[in-house]
Amino acid sequence: MEEQKKKCSLKEHADINANIYCKKCEIYMCSKCEVHHSKLFENHQNFILNKNFDELCNEFCEEEGHNYIKLKYICKTHNTLCCSECAIKVKGNGYGKHANYDICIIKDILEEKKKGINENIKLLEELSYKFNESFKDIKEKYEKINENKEQLKLKIQKIFTNIRNILNNREDELLLNVDKEYDNLYFKGDIIKDIEKLPNKIKISLDKYKNFIENKLKDENIIKEIKECLEIENNINIINKANSFIEMIEDSKNNEIIFTPEEKELDKFIEPIKNFGLIKTFNSEIGLKLSLIINNDINNTKLILDWIKETINKDEIKFELIFRMSENGTNSEDFHKYCDNKGPTLTLVKTTKNKLFGGFTPLNWKKNGGNVDDLNNQTFIFSLNLKKKYNMLKRNGRGIYCSNTNGPSFGDCDFEMKQNMKEGETYANSSCNFLSNNNLELTGGKGEREYFDVDELEVFKVIYN
Repeated sequence: MEEQKKKCSLKEHADINANIYCKKCEIYMCSKCEVHHSKLFENHQNFILNKNFDELCNEFCEEEGHNYIKLKYICKTHNTLCCSECAIKVKGNGYGKHANYDICIIKDILEEKKKGINENIKLLEELSYKFNESFKDIKEKYEKINENKEQLKLKIQKIFTNIRNILNNREDELLLNVDKEYDNLYFKGDIIKDIEKLPNKIKISLDKYKNFIENKLKDENIIKEIKECLEIENNINIINKANSFIEMIEDSKNNEIIFTPEEKELDKFIEPIKNFGLIKTFNSEIGLKLSLIINNDINNTKLILDWIKETINKDEIKFELIFRMSENGTNSEDFHKYCDNKGPTLTLVKTTKNKLFGGFTPLNWKKNGGNVDDLNNQTFIFSLNLKKKYNMLKRNGRGIYCSNTNGPSFGDCDFEMKQNMKEGETYANSSCNFLSNNNLELTGGKGEREYFDVDELEVFKVIYN
């Protein structure tokens, strides 16, 4: 395939093949233009276009203003080729850009670079493969993130559409109530129109009656005579009603129908609407990072997350610290004050002997709830020291025990906190709900009952949809 010829850069010579290139001006010239160019710019270096032109251009510095100077050095610090002007001590306008860095002559480093090229090619191939795989994964994650973003937008739109519908419906309801209140207190809208027609209607009726009296009809027209009489009587009734209506209006003149809240009270309704909704980053571990018991232990955090996710079959979980014994009080009353009726909770305990354990329950803590059954068998206890989770036995559905004289207590006293929650105990009798009698492992006990002293106790609200 024949190489495509370069054309002259001058617009008027655009159809003429170029045979000269000025690297400094970055223009292509035909023989006519080259004559003028050489006279104007004697110091510019022009190149004859041939097959070796591109290779020749590669030998010159790409720094602005240096494009006629040949490359001679390599800056090892910046890993780039440079010319003598780049390496000089005088700085400014691109000069001396690499002067204070590690510079050597190109030919002195050529062998070193060539020796490592095979290894670098292999490394580049490996990195390229890994990058391509990573990029696929990143792209999938990005698409998922974008999908989640759009779903969140739709969720917000749905909520606010519902709010607008509720407001519109309420507005319509209030407007109808205005009509109803005015109709009940004063009059219906069409009464005034009827009253306006009344004088003319009565005049017509009187004229007809007077005419009827003056030209008394014969007995065979008795029906018409009765009709005329009835019309007069009906008009009398209408006038009496109209007078009653006028009196009612007069009596009601001190009444006023109002709308509450008044405009000046509107701020207390508008403020909550203005601040309704919050966009924030969700991280299931953030809540647990507040724990002084876990103390940012990534392994324990992951272990608890996995146990709860596995139990409730949810992917997105977050934790909100609602009680800490060292801050909120050591009495069971303090626990119930902060933790009752909060839904699913995670309890963490640290003993004075550095035993870390706890329990999860989807059930509500209550001041006087007694034994609360967990019919879905989702309540469990665990030891962080032993990395073990203890599930409930299906033969007994009891999950937690609630009493104003107890802090958080799991199962049939598998572990319980006393009224003074600095004290607790575990049991190992046959009535225990959890698999085996390993609940004593929580505190390192060996007997039937093990008492322990509490160093810290924390309760987290567990939030999931």
